Amino acid sequence: MPIPLSLHLFIHFILAVLAGLSVGHYFNKAKLGVIAGVVGGFLIDLDHVLEYFFTFGLHFNLPYFLTGRGFLISNKIFLVFHAWEYIPILLIAAWLLRRRKNISIFLLALTFGAMVHMTSDCFLNNYPPRNYSIIYRAAKGFNASLLLSPSQQELNTELKRGLNL
Repeated sequence: MPIPLSLHLFIHFILAVLAGLSVGHYFNKAKLGVIAGVVGGFLIDLDHVLEYFFTFGLHFNLPYFLTGRGFLISNKIFLVFHAWEYIPILLIAAWLLRRRKNISIFLLALTFGAMVHMTSDCFLNNYPPRNYSIIYRAAKGFNASLLLSPSQQELNTELKRGLNL
């Protein structure tokens, strides 16, 4: 049974702040860490908005968005910001820019926030970690039917019936 969206978002926000705060505190740049943690650990979900627009174009309908109707109609899961592949890239960038302390700290907190977000998503959404690999999703054609478990597929089928899709 999925948790309410408001609780899901609250968990992500709190974890993002804590992730950013921990990195920021370590480097004595708490504010910078929190900002980057929130970007990486909470605003990462803006790709859900992109996903919605991929399906519906520029016509925004809040109830459709909040119910995940875009995923149900398209049967695709792109989520371009939710990808483990960005983690090593961001870490390498932080290392390469280590002389520019604020940029490096920002990248580290952003990375930690994203890692915490995707890890918590695995638990909250009951998805295996491989589903947060953009390479894996691409290999499956971003097809939700090939990415979701049978029980998640059944839930989607029930949602589609309830929405008359």
